[in-house]
Amino acid sequence: MASIDDLPDEIVHHILLYVSPEETLTKIALLSKRFNRVAHEPLLWRFYCEHSFKYWQSSHHFKDRLRGNLRDTDWRGLFLQRLGRNARIARLVDGIVESRVLRLQKIEEICQYGYDAKDFLLTQCRVPDTVDDVLARRYYSCSALDSIHRSLAIEEWAKYQKYAARRIDEDTPNSERLNCGMRLERALGAFDMFMLHDNEGDLDEITELLDDITARFRSTQAHLNEMTTRQKAIALARWLHSNNMTGLNDPTEQTYRYLRNCLIGRALRDEHHPSLPIISAAIYSAIASRLGMESYPCALPNHVHATVLSPPGISLDGYRLPLDQSEHQEKMFLDPYGSDEEVPLDYIHHFLSRLGIHTNHENLLNPTATDLIVMRTAQNIRASFTSFRTNERPLSQLIPMIELNRGDWARNLQPALYSMIWASIMMVPVLPENDEIRWDWQQDVGDLRTYFYEYFPEDSWLVEKYVCPMYDVFAAPPRRQQTEGELPSKRVRDQIREIRRVDASRKPPRRRSALADGTKVKYRVGQVFKHKRYEYHGIILGWTVEGASTWDDNPLSPSQRPWSTYSQPFYRCMVGTDGSDHHVIAEENIEVVKLRGGPEVLPLEIKDLMPMAGKFFKRWDAENGVFVSNLREMFPED
Repeated sequence: MASIDDLPDEIVHHILLYVSPEETLTKIALLSKRFNRVAHEPLLWRFYCEHSFKYWQSSHHFKDRLRGNLRDTDWRGLFLQRLGRNARIARLVDGIVESRVLRLQKIEEICQYGYDAKDFLLTQCRVPDTVDDVLARRYYSCSALDSIHRSLAIEEWAKYQKYAARRIDEDTPNSERLNCGMRLERALGAFDMFMLHDNEGDLDEITELLDDITARFRSTQAHLNEMTTRQKAIALARWLHSNNMTGLNDPTEQTYRYLRNCLIGRALRDEHHPSLPIISAAIYSAIASRLGMESYPCALPNHVHATVLSPPGISLDGYRLPLDQSEHQEKMFLDPYGSDEEVPLDYIHHFLSRLGIHTNHENLLNPTATDLIVMRTAQNIRASFTSFRTNERPLSQLIPMIELNRGDWARNLQPALYSMIWASIMMVPVLPENDEIRWDWQQDVGDLRTYFYEYFPEDSWLVEKYVCPMYDVFAAPPRRQQTEGELPSKRVRDQIREIRRVDASRKPPRRRSALADGTKVKYRVGQVFKHKRYEYHGIILGWTVEGASTWDDNPLSPSQRPWSTYSQPFYRCMVGTDGSDHHVIAEENIEVVKLRGGPEVLPLEIKDLMPMAGKFFKRWDAENGVFVSNLREMFPED
């Protein structure tokens, strides 16, 4: 009878494609010299690398390696490197979940691996409900992944700084001058990265989606290469409109301000493709550019159009212009948000006149640079945030305003505003002689310092990498030499050092058994309660008998401290729309809710907080009706 030894190497190699890489390493390669040789084939390990890991840090140049010579890469060594990194990241995640001490340091170490950490972190973000520490593991894995995503977004915006530092002369091409060192869809996709969490739709995937849409449009246009610029521009507008790729289906004052309408990645992935005019124009321009047209958004007051330029010396209709106009480019306007036809220039002039703008029309009709498009998108995000916060309707009716993907709406509020602050900081050229710019920039950094300190301390490494060097330029008095101790960034670096000091410190635990005689704390960490006066629900995070005004369990978290009485215990509680609002509540105002069963028995407010509850709890205990504490270091007897 024939055995596997009788099979040619090619067949054995094909069989090994269906064997796990770990088994090939630990078992197959040890069977014999022949199997060891086959198990070391570069082609096999290239396959393992390509199919075992979806995400790769850019420094690997992985896609270039796949296209390159097989023998130029040590594919087995590359796989083992990734395997080793996964093992290290697994140990770090276990340590993060287990103890609050050095938690931020461990997250930062994970973040240094960049996208090499993403595949493993995604598995932890999606662990099954049966895992003992499911909530904590999901939360902290997602926190590390979020910081990695933000680093890629900020890195994309940082390209503007490099561009602004260069000398731009009159011969600089339009595309280089208007793109500002960035690519339009990636510069806007950076906002998506702040709210991506464990979902699909990162910068590379946004590019792939636009490539795919472009290919679909091409397949419908048999004579595309024979069309004039005007014909191609209008054909694209009609196709996008007929396929519902841009605009809003049923725009109202309320739906217009939905957060998802501000995000290009969300617009591309959503089956309804909802987008504000600025995002619609960006999608149009990105696809038009892939078709060989020169197209940019044109940000008019109150509305954004797309403008298409003809090739130099050629009209939009394909005619050669007179010799004295050999460098001239005609332009046309489209409104991908609301129309599938060309917008006449007279209409735009009339539109501007109705806004009270009667002069300088030509300046307004020029294409808008990418940095300004980013800033305008940031202001739209601020408007969405403000609209949500100031709306007085019931919470259940407000959720669609910030909902991006099912189950994650509560994680979008703070990152949305955070993205706007970062964009405001990174989209400013280094011009220290401009006092007004310097002053505004410092105000934005002040907002960032407050925000990352309270909500995103895991981003200390990003602030240190990007903000501190800029701070020394923007905040430094002009033409004055400064020592390192006098650098303006010192206050920011001191703040980061304080965050790291707190991260490394151990706080004395609070024990019920150590309380003075007669002092009792009625409620425990993890219990769900209802406020007796205001009737909202929350979760108890901790307690003190020393007075609410002295609360210091977590200096990195905001608290409300309006009381100073010592007459009764006070409890720090998780409440609010996104879990970031921690209230201190007197014992007399708390009424514990008795619950038994799975998460479905929880009040709606608490269900919405589940993604954020992992910061403090391991899981929901269905049998005892409480959240299992992950704060045992601080409250060992709860």
